[in-house]
Parts: sequence; structure tokens; C-alpha cells
Amino acid sequence: MTYRVINGRWRRAPLLAVSLSLLALPLSGCNSSSSSSSNPEALTGTFIDSAVSGLNYKGTDTAAGVTDEWGQFNYFSGETITFAIGDLTLGSAQGAPVLTPLSVTSGAESAEDRRVSNKLILLQTLDADGDLNNGIQITDAIRAKVSANAGDINFDQPTSDFRSSLEPLVESLEAVGAFSDPDPRPRAIRTAADALEHFARSTSERIVVETTGGKLRGFEADENTWQFLGIPYAQPPLGDLRWRPPVAAQPWPGVRDAVAWSDQAAQIPALQRYGEGGMSEDSLYLNITAPKDAADLPVMVWFHGGGFTALTSNTKPFNNPKALASKGVVQVSVNHRLGLFGYIAHPDLSAESGYGGSGNYGQMDLIMALEWVQDNIAAFGGNPDNVTIFGESGGGRKVLSLMASPEAAGLFHQAISQSGTLFPDTRSLAAAEEIGEALQNNLGAASLDEMRQRSWTEIVAAGVMLTPYTNVDNYYLPDTERVSFESGNQNDVPFMFVINTNDTPDPIDTVRDVFPWMADHSVSDHFATLFSHQPRVGENSAWRPITAPSWPMCSICWRALFRTTKWAWLSILPPGSYWRSRMPTVTSSQATRSPLTT
Repeated sequence: MTYRVINGRWRRAPLLAVSLSLLALPLSGCNSSSSSSSNPEALTGTFIDSAVSGLNYKGTDTAAGVTDEWGQFNYFSGETITFAIGDLTLGSAQGAPVLTPLSVTSGAESAEDRRVSNKLILLQTLDADGDLNNGIQITDAIRAKVSANAGDINFDQPTSDFRSSLEPLVESLEAVGAFSDPDPRPRAIRTAADALEHFARSTSERIVVETTGGKLRGFEADENTWQFLGIPYAQPPLGDLRWRPPVAAQPWPGVRDAVAWSDQAAQIPALQRYGEGGMSEDSLYLNITAPKDAADLPVMVWFHGGGFTALTSNTKPFNNPKALASKGVVQVSVNHRLGLFGYIAHPDLSAESGYGGSGNYGQMDLIMALEWVQDNIAAFGGNPDNVTIFGESGGGRKVLSLMASPEAAGLFHQAISQSGTLFPDTRSLAAAEEIGEALQNNLGAASLDEMRQRSWTEIVAAGVMLTPYTNVDNYYLPDTERVSFESGNQNDVPFMFVINTNDTPDPIDTVRDVFPWMADHSVSDHFATLFSHQPRVGENSAWRPITAPSWPMCSICWRALFRTTKWAWLSILPPGSYWRSRMPTVTSSQATRSPLTT
């Protein structure tokens, strides 16, 4: 069985009917090409790996045409349809409501057949805008270059050889500007693993959900879970939108696929390999994993670590259908602007902002994502009145910062910071603006307009030694994060602070020096806990000399976890040497006694 969402509720429907009908729904974002027919006996099919627009097709009875913006083609019952990209033939199959590179490859039994996987690699690599959730767009310019290179493309060869054979084609497409994606780096040729994973998601059971921006078509992540990847919550912060607060995403026509990872946020390019998807400034997307039977479930929104400068929420562990969704939670993971794109201030930016400050754009992205959750999560089976934000390391600091911002009021109801820190405290606006001026100097740019014209790779290279993070900006943060708590202006919600056995000094200092005054200025319950699932020897032995302070902190964590009122100061253990065997720890069963609603 599969499910269809109607008016935000999960309802059962026959598998075959739903699968075919959902794939036949128009896909948003593809280029328009004509494939209409006035013959009343003509049927309509869709060619997918995501829907592929711009494919040439011809039937034994149907006249030659090109798949339209929804990947649709015409056919008559029982006839054979041949598909091609210009002079490069992909294969033939009897007309059907849905055809794929697998179905047009004679004798192929699975997508692992190298002829099929190589076709998937080619199609996904050729997508004009690089966003597979908009469908695969084969433009006239791309078709012409493929035709010119058709004699050099052999699908029946080892994947490594096939990928190498595509390099001249991709270089020629780059030379004529055939790709419109926002990444200035050369177009990467898809790997077989990525191509096959995308095809599996595209051809799995599907589900359509209605959101404020339009319809989204997710996929079955496992037998109990739906997943939606690459959901836009804000407009791409490109051009004049660079270094400005986020703007809500534009609605899209038809149905947008949610089967492909979005780009990771612009950062040091070498870090791309630690996540899924490409990398560019067009990164304001979120992912949702939800139980199939979700109804009014708690929502947990994840902010990734990496300080304020690196990494991504686009990882399989952060979006694991066997994790939170299997425990009755609707999970959201968010990507946002990082580093010099998300946390830079500049005097000229402050002058143009209208509020006399600048910076914190990455935190504003998180607020817009939380606003999107409030408006839309019920359609995925989540309860917008039971939202927990949580993050690890830099993500934990982002949580603490959102607790201090008046702009985030009412957008979440519980908060968890895992190995987060408030050291150092919020930068002043003047200090943050100095970093922006240093970036301008490194770029050799005469003006803010010129800075906005530089590519993201130039910005990253020019600012590799700069370390922006949150600053007072007179809007997102009217004052420092600490002053926000001390003045009682924070978002006072139940809060849990987590450190790990053998954690690093800053989180330990935070739980010792910051956590107490946070609790003293809060009405809501505050809890601390120790995550003790760490190897005792070997792998973590190198950390022990610099993490010795973690041992006395275990006492605070142990006692704070089991209080029924808000946390109050408890003295740490007397000085001395404390080893793991002598320190209390919190087990997973004991941790479930936390009052946080999950």
C-alpha cells in the first residue's frame, strides 16, 4: 500500500493507481517543449529518472516529438517508442504510462546493468540547472552538443571508462554556457552510486503533499517512512540577495519532486565530500523524514555542526529513516548560509539594512525555516505546537543563539544543545564589521556591489582565515546572547544541555560556567546530561589529556537530570583525580525521565 495526502491527512490508496497517477502529475520547473497531439486516441506517458524534458521520441505510428516540460510523450496503444538525445539513441520500449532508462534498454533486468546505469549517469549529468527536483532539462544547446559527440558515447562499457568518455562532452557544454546552475566550478560527472540512488528514489512508491509553496512529491525511504529531500524554504540568496535577510521561497507550478539532495552551503570546497549533493550559495533547503502513519507527532528540527562555517545537514545519518522517525517523530534537517555568506557584517551592509546592523543571515535562515515548519509541518503529520530544535557542536551554539533572539519567539517549544558553547560571547557589531572590511580588502573590491559580483569560490578563498559568527546587529540580536538571558528577554522554553564523555573544553566550560546562570534566569526546566557511549580506550585516548575537566562535570549532569524543578547551582565534586569507574553516568533508560516532550 501507499499513501496519498489530501488536505494534510494521510489516506490509503491502491498502490498501482497512486504510483502511476503521482508520476503522471506535472513536475515543476522543466523547460517547455511541445509534444501535444490532437489525435483523440493518443495516450500520454512520462519518461522519468526525474521527469526528463527535451528528449526526442518517435513511435511506429506516432510522429516525432520532444518530451514536454513534464517529461510527457504521446503514444498509441501497442506501439514501440524510441527515445534519443538528438542523434544519440537511448533505446526503445512499448508505449506505457511510465517509461525509464531501464525499460528502454533491451534485455536489462535491473538498473545495475551497466548500460542502464551509464544512461542514468548521462541524463543526470546533463541536467541544465543542476536541480534534479525540477526534473532533468535537456535544452537545445545540450541536445546539439550530445548529437555532435554521439559517436563517442558507448553505454555498454565499464562505468569508469564511460565517465571518462563524457569529459570532452561536458567540457564543450561548459564552453558554450549550457549549464545554468550557480556553481562556477566545472560540472561534475555523476557517480554510478549517486545516479542509482537517485533512480531508486524516483521509481519508489511516491507521496504528494500540499504545502504553502505548492505540491511536493516525496518517496518511500523504507517500509514505514516517507522522505522529502531538497524542499525550498527561501529564495536562493544570489546576486542582490547575498548578505540580506532571507526572502520566502516563490511558489512553484505543478508538482515539485523531493527526491534529490539540494546543494550544501558554500564553504571550503574540499568539505563537500562529507555530505550529499553539490555545493553553492543556492542552499536554503530542508529535508523531512516522517512516519507513514504520522498524525500530530512531535517535530524535531536539526541544526548541523561545523561551527558557523562548515558542513551540512545533507547526510544520510542526519536523515536516517531508522532513527527519530522510527520513534514517532517527524524530523526536519536544515541547511543555511555559513561563514562569510551567513555571518558577516560590514558598515555598508549596516547602512543599507534599515535597522542599523548586519550579519547573522544564517541565523535568520534558520528562523525562516522554522516559520516554514510552523506553516507546513502539519501536512507531513507533525504538530506545529510541539517543535524541538536541537543541534550538535556549532549546531548547539545555533540553538543557544536562537533561544536569545526575539525574532525566534514562538517558533519552537523545547531546545537541546549537544556539545554547544557560548564561548566566546556574541561579537559586537563594530568587531563583526571589521571582519567584513577585511574580506573586502582581501578581495580587492572597491564596493559592496563589486563584492556581490564575486563568485562564491572567490569569497571563500579570500576569507579562509576569517572566523565570523553571531554578532549584535540591532535586529536578530539587539544585545549579546548572554545579556538576553540576564535581562529575561530570552525564549524561555524547557532546555537540555548535553556533553559527551571526553568532550572538548568549550562545551565543558559552558556547562560549568554558562548553564547555571541560564537556568537561574529561566522559569522553564533546564537539564544537563552526559552522553557516555564512548570507547573506553584506544580511539579516544588522545582526547583524554585535554578533556580531564569532563569528569567532575558528570556530577552536575547526574543531579540536574533528575530534578523536577528548574535547575539550580550544585557544587561540583572536590578537587582530585576522577576516573570513569568512579563517576556517575546517565544511561539511555534513565535519560528517558527527562520531561522534554519527544
